Order: sequence, then C-alpha cells, then structure tokens
Amino acid sequence: MTKREIDYWWRSQFEDNPTHRPAYQVKAQVDGVERFLNLEPRSRVLDLACGAGKQTLELSRRGHRVLGLDSLEAPLSEARHAARAEQLNVHFLKGDIRQLGYRGEFDAVVNLYSSFGYFPAERDDAKTLEGVCKGLKPGGQLLMDLLNKEWLMRHFEPNLWEQAEDAKGAVVLDQISFNFETGRLDNHRTIMAHDGGRTPSFVSVRVYTLTEIKRLIGSAGLTYQRVWGGFDGSAYGMDSRRMIVLAEKPKAEARGSRRADEPALAIKIKGRSKSRR
Repeated sequence: MTKREIDYWWRSQFEDNPTHRPAYQVKAQVDGVERFLNLEPRSRVLDLACGAGKQTLELSRRGHRVLGLDSLEAPLSEARHAARAEQLNVHFLKGDIRQLGYRGEFDAVVNLYSSFGYFPAERDDAKTLEGVCKGLKPGGQLLMDLLNKEWLMRHFEPNLWEQAEDAKGAVVLDQISFNFETGRLDNHRTIMAHDGGRTPSFVSVRVYTLTEIKRLIGSAGLTYQRVWGGFDGSAYGMDSRRMIVLAEKPKAEARGSRRADEPALAIKIKGRSKSRR
C-alpha cells in the first residue's frame, strides 16, 4: 500500500463514517444497488447490518420500502433521527442478524460496507445467510458488498498502525493485523482521552474469498449469480478492492421445505416482525 492508501485504512473499509462516505458516494453506491438488483418501484428491501443507515435512507428516498436491521442502538438512533427529519417511510430495528424471523417477505436483502463476518465462528455467518434465504421471496435477491480477500493478501502490510482523532478530539490508535491461517482481519484499538485515560477495544472480521462465499451461499439455499469489483460495474479481479456478490433464492421451493413447527412471520408496515406465539 502507498502512504495515502494506508491512512485511515480500517475506517475507510469498515466504519460507517461520514467523512469517508459523503452523500455523492452513497448515491453512487445505491445507483449500483438498484442496477445490480434491477429493483422495481416500491420494492421491499432489508438492509442487513445497516449501521447509521445512510444507504437505507437513500433507498427510501427512491421510493423503496426499506427496513434497516443492526445490533447496535447508537447508529440506529442516529438513523431514526435522520429519517424523522426527512419524513421518510423507513424503519430501523435492533436485532441479531443471525436470528431473522421473516419468511418470504423481501424482494431483496443488501449487506453493505464489509458488514459480514464479525461473528467468531463461520457457523454464525452461515446461519445469517440461512435466515436471509428464508426471509426472501422466491426469486428474491441478496447483494453483498465485501472486501476482496485476494486484493488484501497481495497488498496488506503486517501490523499496520494508523492514528486519528475522534469527534471529541481523543486520539484513536489502531493496530491492524491479518491472520493468514484464520482469514481474520483484527484491529486492536486504543482511545486515548485528554485526561490520560485509555480505552482498549478489539474487533475481528472474517474476510472470505469468492470461493468461500459461494460455498456459504449455496449451503444456505441461495444460488450464486455473479460478482463485480465495484458498484460502478467494474470487473472483479485480484486488483479490485471490493467484491460485490449477487445471489438469488430459487423461484420454486421444494414442497415441505418449512418445518411444521416453524410458523411464517410477517413484517408489519412499520417494520416490526410479529412475535412468535
């Protein structure tokens, strides 16, 4: 990597930071989402691990019926505030993406900004995709925006360090490393406050190859369609940073695919799923 590429590397690849994702960039991304998914007006879309919901809000502005789901309340609160300010008909829920309770509700599911692979075990990621498959309508599609592991393994420098300031002026120091055996990208972060206090944290994400993602997609009951190297439609290859993967739920499901003790859950207009009885 060049010095310019290294600066704020983790933040630019993984964090929902407005300084790295200005409005024009979000719009260009959603242009690609609509084009790749061929979304029709008022499509019902689930934004999985939506964060602060910049792309969720943009999809709503374009007339789609969107539900954003994330496990963290702080970014969801920010997203709800932005939706109210614009009077957008979009809804945000806090929940575990491994435990989706929807059945045949969505025309499309999107998973953007490298927000897949944060769980400690591959089985958790597989369970997430199984839930996605159940939540899609027959013929519904999944679009995943991932970091390209082939590019990462060729360009990443071991034990990368970067330093920045957060919104409160505290120094944020990241030590980023990649484990070639586990395929995990790890970030040991330390936030150093003005009073000398230090707050450590650790984040780890599994970075998958295209072959591995195709295997997980197939095991979940989805059919791989194609891959791009960016939202501009560029070809995927070893030199593309991104890996944009499209999959589809088969249009005709086998009879008896739903267990007798597994009732269908419907999403309400406000984006809240019915609870099990």
